[in-house]
Amino acid sequence: MVDKAANYLGDDIMSALAVDSTPPSAKLSPGDWMKKNLFSNAANSIVSLIVGLAAAALVWFGLKWIINADFAIIRANLRIFLIGQFPKEELWRPWASAYVLILGAGLMTGAMARNSYELDISQELEPVKESWGQMVRRFWPVLLVSIFFVSFARTIMPYIGLAAAFVLIVVTRELGWRMPAAVRQRALYIGVLLFIVSMLVIAGTSRLGGYALGLVVFIWMMSELSQVETLPVGFVGTLVRAAIALVIAAAVAVIQNLIPHDGFGWENWGGLHISLFTTVVGITLGMPFGILLALGRKSNLPVLKTASVIFIEFVRGVPLISLLLFSNLMLPLFLPIDFERPADLTLAIVVITGFSAAYIAEIVRGGLQAVPKGQTEAAQASGMSAASVQRFIVLPQALRAVIPAMVGQFIALFKDTSLLSIIGILEFLRVSDTSNAQQEFVGKGLASVTYLFVAIGYWAFAYTMSKESRRLEAKLGVGHR
Repeated sequence: MVDKAANYLGDDIMSALAVDSTPPSAKLSPGDWMKKNLFSNAANSIVSLIVGLAAAALVWFGLKWIINADFAIIRANLRIFLIGQFPKEELWRPWASAYVLILGAGLMTGAMARNSYELDISQELEPVKESWGQMVRRFWPVLLVSIFFVSFARTIMPYIGLAAAFVLIVVTRELGWRMPAAVRQRALYIGVLLFIVSMLVIAGTSRLGGYALGLVVFIWMMSELSQVETLPVGFVGTLVRAAIALVIAAAVAVIQNLIPHDGFGWENWGGLHISLFTTVVGITLGMPFGILLALGRKSNLPVLKTASVIFIEFVRGVPLISLLLFSNLMLPLFLPIDFERPADLTLAIVVITGFSAAYIAEIVRGGLQAVPKGQTEAAQASGMSAASVQRFIVLPQALRAVIPAMVGQFIALFKDTSLLSIIGILEFLRVSDTSNAQQEFVGKGLASVTYLFVAIGYWAFAYTMSKESRRLEAKLGVGHR
């Protein structure tokens, strides 16, 4: 039959359809890889040559432009690009805040990596401890751009500070890995607490900081008290636990406000620091609100469903820039006369949180609809409550399915922080305009230099988020199983 097919189709076609029985090489040499992927046939070779020549020309002209470019504007305004108009005598605050933040991130990521390692062992899977080389490959854009930014410094202290930060992340991650199991289970709370502390180091004590600390402590204590068997159970037990947790959280908030600590309020922050801070807060607050809105939209309670639909559709139907302008110009008019006007950044964070929550809600709703209804019915038939079904069955699968869309929204939120300039906040992109308007740089055509500097900063963090998204997708098998 094969011979007849060969006579009918021709030897050339049959040879093209033939399956290569030779096993593939585990690792091709550079020459073999290029021959297989770039020059496998005439059309592929032509396209590879054209693209290669275009890439070479782009690199050539790019290097030539960089060599001839005047980066004096970056050196003169480096501090403003990174942290805004921070007074020189207060520069210790952002450095100390960064070290506290690194301490929290290192402890939290090290503990979570150890928890994942031990979970693999308990499930009889092959445990993998990530090496520092793999860590560098994961976060090389942020590491490289950090070195690139510091290279414009005119003193040696930023170099020492950056080197100390690298050493600190290595030490704290190892400490997080070696922490006792009981402490490692609370790594997330520790990380969030240290994040708030790092912000308070800059901003100083405030009611808002006290509320944030109190909220985290309240959630932490509720989690801890839920494991105390001597307390009553049921509704009365929940009230007792909530009362104890509330008293402890209130005490923490009051103590935080009583500590004399004058800081540099966030209404005066700026640069890349304010862009990253707004993004982190928008994601941290917008994520839970978005999930609640998605669940509310699918609720059987008419009032809850209608309120969720109205909020989601209104926010998604209005541009973010108009919401920012409304919060800055119109919202204060609705406040009582004797009410202190919130800072511009506070209003912006409220708007960005709500805006992000509305889009996250629709993303999560798509994931909820992707979960087979039979799983919910089976869980209910086994006696699980509605809350347990959503927490343990539906939401994990829904969130796993929408990871790409969710991270895409986070990246868009990070880039949307450039709109904060419309309400007078000195964010990362606006620093470029203010730098070019300085008297010594007016008319020198240095906008391309500053915009490239800003673009590199945005790209490094956005690309890192994208890389982490793909890594998480691969780990969870999104799209494969």
